[in-house]
Amino acid sequence: MTRSEIETPEAALTLALKLAIQAPTDEQAADCIKIAENIAASMTLKEVNICKMAAEAAVEYEETYQ
Repeated sequence: MTRSEIETPEAALTLALKLAIQAPTDEQAADCIKIAENIAASMTLKEVNICKMAAEAAVEYEETYQ
């Protein structure tokens, strides 16, 4: 995902969650989680849950096919 693809809060949250899952250190994961929490604060629970599922699916896809 490139910077130009992050045009919505949903895309930003999904990316932040994906990066948190894949972060190489706990400190980096915590930073991503803080960003995700800030983004999620302005979203509905349904939107947040959809982004969580999308992030999990993206990680699973990458682990399977890359």
